Amino acid sequence: MCVRVESPAAQSLAQQLIEAGFDVPAGGITEERFDVIVCDAELALLEQKGLDPQMVDVGRPFRGIQKQGFSPSAVPSKYPDLAQIQAQMEAAEANFPSICKVVDLTETYGTPVTFEGRHIFALKISDQVAEDEDEPAFLLVGAHHAREIVTPVIALYAIEQFTQPYGRDPAITALIDEYEIWVAPVWNSDGYNYVFTTDNYWRKNRRIFDSGVGVDLNRNYPFAWDSVCGGGAAVTSQTYRGPEQAAEAETQTMIAFGNDRHFAKVADLHSYAREVRYGNGCLPYPFRSFLASEANDLAAAAGYRPALSCCTGGDIHFHAASYGAHAFLWETHGSFQPSYTSARIEAARVFPSVLALLQRPICLSGHVTDALTGEPLAATITSLEVPFENGETNRSNERWGRYHAFLPTGTYTIEFAAEGFCPEYRTIEMITDAGQVMDVTMHPSAAELDGEDRVDLEDNDAVRR
Repeated sequence: MCVRVESPAAQSLAQQLIEAGFDVPAGGITEERFDVIVCDAELALLEQKGLDPQMVDVGRPFRGIQKQGFSPSAVPSKYPDLAQIQAQMEAAEANFPSICKVVDLTETYGTPVTFEGRHIFALKISDQVAEDEDEPAFLLVGAHHAREIVTPVIALYAIEQFTQPYGRDPAITALIDEYEIWVAPVWNSDGYNYVFTTDNYWRKNRRIFDSGVGVDLNRNYPFAWDSVCGGGAAVTSQTYRGPEQAAEAETQTMIAFGNDRHFAKVADLHSYAREVRYGNGCLPYPFRSFLASEANDLAAAAGYRPALSCCTGGDIHFHAASYGAHAFLWETHGSFQPSYTSARIEAARVFPSVLALLQRPICLSGHVTDALTGEPLAATITSLEVPFENGETNRSNERWGRYHAFLPTGTYTIEFAAEGFCPEYRTIEMITDAGQVMDVTMHPSAAELDGEDRVDLEDNDAVRR
């Protein structure tokens, strides 16, 4: 249900509730009032705090809202359900078979099905779509939160904009030729279905616990899962982070997906606030000002504003902290469930911003390979001058040895390290807006060399600079 709290200190009170794990939509906070999405237990907690929450709306089946039109949102009947979204993805594959392919990620990675037995799907868009190419990968994902039904509309619109102009629009064609583009319109399929059948305010997945239902998937990722700005610890919380990190099938599928593809860039769609969010919430981050500037540029392309991420344990935090993805979160629109026409207008507004991320040059990229065999290496990549305090890392992809790094302008000493190999160091002058390529070969350490493969290392530096 949705309740409204009025207070002369509404903004500070809303922030206190957010930090306590309440679900307060950022786009609805004013100087005098804010809305909170609550269950019965959370409503009782608000009342115990001496607040006077007033009922705004009660969750009910979205299909009923579509038919009857009595919701305050006045949602018409054009929003696609799960089956219709799947059908649109399959239609893209059928209409553009040379560049589109629907992929069952659950089957591909052998991850668990969702609590209600569903698989997770994404559409791959690439010039050689049937091939596993050595290209940077881009991910656009929607509906980690079930009720945010604007986000699949934006994702499906993006599919149209990537596919229909291919071969005619030089800019779009060049991007699809250069990248593997992956679009997953709905990540929380169980919750999304529940929005249509039962409760249009539902946020979490549908895993059943003894004391409640659902995990907030965008608080269940491993990075800083239990930080002070992570999700709630109680099952009844709308931002419940789960019993342990990566506990959910949906989260495990994304982790397997990310570890396989090593996305260079990630656009995670949410609603609502009309913001582009960046960074690690309350945690320190050495490149925060750089990310703020990047978010500002992306936000400007949509007429949005930049904002620091509200939390940790989210999708963008996992991708950025695991392999250096340039990852941002779009809080789209000004409500969860606007008219479908309004959602399509918002999709057209957001797409240039998503496109700006895709077109943004990768600051530093290249391949890490074995100097003796030419085989790709999975190496850890570290900028020695930059202290990352929260366990963030970057690494090259095992399949191709491909890596990427997004760094502000400056001079950096980059270390490449892999088990069984001598570390390699490179000094680079980084220009943020220019894409630089630096391939690195690594030599096996003396302990790894024997027989005919042994070389004389006496006159060679074990570490090459």
